[in-house]
Amino acid sequence: MASQRIEERNLRPEHNVARYCASRKIIRGTPSLEAFMLRSQEDFLSTNWLEHFHSSNRQFQVSGVRDALINKGFRVNASGRFAVLNVGTATRQVRHVQLKFILLGQASDPSHAGIFGYQAGDADTAIALSKSVREVYPPSE
Repeated sequence: MASQRIEERNLRPEHNVARYCASRKIIRGTPSLEAFMLRSQEDFLSTNWLEHFHSSNRQFQVSGVRDALINKGFRVNASGRFAVLNVGTATRQVRHVQLKFILLGQASDPSHAGIFGYQAGDADTAIALSKSVREVYPPSE
């Protein structure tokens, strides 16, 4: 059973999200386009809103995302990476579709957010998102 949403709203352009990328989707330390491809049954790409963690320390924010994913039973491997995207930058980078970054806050993960506005198989959007990655972090330091 899916977790009930407690909050839903658009994220502002100055905000940031993190996407966990499995090691098989990392090439030379950078997330590949596969890390941003939607699966056929998905309506959005899962991310986490970093400003939820009320800190300007990026590593603290990423650790909060890691902990939220682990608490939900998600397997976070040491060889995976967290890709950080700025909402405004990513939205400007993807010109052929209108992306929306929406906070989907759930009781089990208040920072849960999604990138909406593209479909499974849309490699152009996945490439543009991968090119808009600002920072990459290991799951723990």
